[in-house]
Amino acid sequence: MAIFSKIINNSFNIKTLTVLIFMCIFTFPIFSDTNLDKARNLFLEGKYENAIEETSKYKTAEARILESRILSIYTHFYLEEKAAEQNFLKSYDIAKQAIEIEPKNDEAYVEAAHSLGRYGQKIGIMSAITKGIADRVKRYLNKALEINPNNILANLSKGIWHAEIVNQAGKGVAKVVYGAKVTSAIEHFEIVKKQKNSSEIGILYELAYGYSLLNEDIYLNEAKVIVEKLLKIAPTSDMDTLYIKKGRRLLKILP
Repeated sequence: MAIFSKIINNSFNIKTLTVLIFMCIFTFPIFSDTNLDKARNLFLEGKYENAIEETSKYKTAEARILESRILSIYTHFYLEEKAAEQNFLKSYDIAKQAIEIEPKNDEAYVEAAHSLGRYGQKIGIMSAITKGIADRVKRYLNKALEINPNNILANLSKGIWHAEIVNQAGKGVAKVVYGAKVTSAIEHFEIVKKQKNSSEIGILYELAYGYSLLNEDIYLNEAKVIVEKLLKIAPTSDMDTLYIKKGRRLLKILP
């Protein structure tokens, strides 16, 4: 599920799992509101707080989705401890506002999963599971996929959800207890690859991370190929630069 697991954060241990983590991918095509162009440009420049302030001026579902996404990304990279927990919950509330405005907007459910998953990461996986956060994140992703089976972020994060549980619990337990399977992870990743935005740096990094979690030679090699591809792409935003740094780190630990 989300994106930036302990594979990067904890001494680059490829065996480590974070069940609730969600990707920090930012794609523009889902947002058609031209009033949000200024916020999008501020985001690309890495001026996250200014971008958040700009999105707050508008009351549409698209504005709420964009605000939630940027707030979660900014918080993940730049805030710590209680401040981060509070911001992720704020981001979650904003995503829920988008759901209330447009109950059939798949991206609203994606952002609810994104922010709630990040919050679960901060409070600790066991606490998150006990509080039912993991299951709620899964339900939000399932709802997004029910509305739009081809949603690139929902498929990517759902694929990583399967991969992380298999990585931690093993194929047998993952399948019987959690319903997580290698084949399901690959199915979601294949859907992602067919999307027009699949060559974006952030998407490529998350795909590589997802494949690496499966920890088999064929998938580790696929992860390596994908990382090498993303490292050849010139960054066009602050977020791209962050992903490239993570891509280099991931490449170092891949066999």
